[in-house]
Amino acid sequence: MSRVGGFSLLQLLMTLLLGGIVLSFAIPAWSGMVRDRVLQAYISRLNVLLLRARNDALLRQQPVHVCAVNMKLNQDPQGCFASPPLSAGERLWSEGVLLYQDRAGGRLALYDSKEALQVLPLKATPAAPQLLVSVPRFEVGEWGGLKNVQSVRFTVQDQHGGCQQLLVSVPMRIRALPC
Repeated sequence: MSRVGGFSLLQLLMTLLLGGIVLSFAIPAWSGMVRDRVLQAYISRLNVLLLRARNDALLRQQPVHVCAVNMKLNQDPQGCFASPPLSAGERLWSEGVLLYQDRAGGRLALYDSKEALQVLPLKATPAAPQLLVSVPRFEVGEWGGLKNVQSVRFTVQDQHGGCQQLLVSVPMRIRALPC
């Protein structure tokens, strides 16, 4: 039997089969890597937010308040949750984080409209990670350090068990930790 050229059907099927086997190992590893990158991105954004709180407190010589944001339907900050719900002994900041600084004429230590410095929203989707925080709210004092608390632990976790932590300790030392 002579062959003119090209591939036989059997060779083509074997190549497709081997390619499928290789992909079956690669795809789960790829999705795990993507989930880890999403958690790392949230931790990085949270780190930048906390550095912003420290810098604003130092520059303006006035405390910056950090709390669980309560978003309006149009995604503008409405204020802080007075008591975020507990989950596994920690506070669930389900909608994200709000930084604000009191202005003259407003209510002291409470969010008034247009006092927001920055908001870090969490997407309200089933795939979005959860943000668990060890305290319901805290302040960064005018000296640039934590005020009235010794440490704050932020835990970002997804529904697949992936987890990253950010530990903020006195004076304002920020460290990323594995869970």
